[in-house]
Amino acid sequence: MSGYNPPPEQQQQNGSNESGGTESLMTMAIQQQDSMIDELAVGVSRLRDQSSAIGDEARLHTSLLNDTEANLDAAHQGLGDETRRAARLRTDADGLWKLQLIVAGLFILFVFQFVLGSM
Repeated sequence: MSGYNPPPEQQQQNGSNESGGTESLMTMAIQQQDSMIDELAVGVSRLRDQSSAIGDEARLHTSLLNDTEANLDAAHQGLGDETRRAARLRTDADGLWKLQLIVAGLFILFVFQFVLGSM
């Protein structure tokens, strides 16, 4: 209220300083945002690479599990076949003792024949 008014040139300079300061703050804020966006882009790129690697590994594990399942199915089938074969041999073993008895009897007859024949 002193009634002092700076000359119009000085008023324009003050106004340009204020707008220059605002522009410089905005420029700094934009640069900071650009920097943050660049950092986010790098992070997103890393996440993409990691997710791709995880996907590849998951596909590999799926393939390995499928192979393991196929091998287990084959082993199960082979085990079933061997179990049936063992059961058949067990029933055939009932006839086997008869065959062994016949062979033993023939051997005894051969021994008697040999002993009696050499006398």
